[in-house]
Amino acid sequence: MAKLSYKVSYYALYVCFALILVVLGLFYGVGYTNPVGEYNAPEHTETLIYLMYAMFGITVAATLIAAIAQFGAALRGNAKSALKSLLGVILLVVLLVVTYNMGSSESVLLADGTMYSDVTLLKVSDMLIYSTYVLFGIAAVGTLINLSGIFKR
Repeated sequence: MAKLSYKVSYYALYVCFALILVVLGLFYGVGYTNPVGEYNAPEHTETLIYLMYAMFGITVAATLIAAIAQFGAALRGNAKSALKSLLGVILLVVLLVVTYNMGSSESVLLADGTMYSDVTLLKVSDMLIYSTYVLFGIAAVGTLINLSGIFKR
């Protein structure tokens, strides 16, 4: 008999597939509106965007709940290793704070000629870009170190 967690994840996967197929069917098959001049947009663009938001939110919530549960279980078993596992989260928060402060608050000229000057969102977008660069660099260096065999026992 299969484990319950396997069955739940199995059915959750197929529910996600079904939702995605239904929304994509609506997106591509239902029709188009004409919001601006000669440009057409599918009628269910918002439905697709809301599906993406919902799936992202559920993923983040499930990840946080699982991480907290795993940390709680590790804290009961071995407190020292549980606190060590928090090091990655702390370093990620430090990286986000540093890259937020590195972000520019200079206004940006948009394609329609208006100036975008929301300082918070400008700094957050720079933070996400810089954090992506740093994390990609760390992943590349880690991959090269792993492939070189420096830390093999």
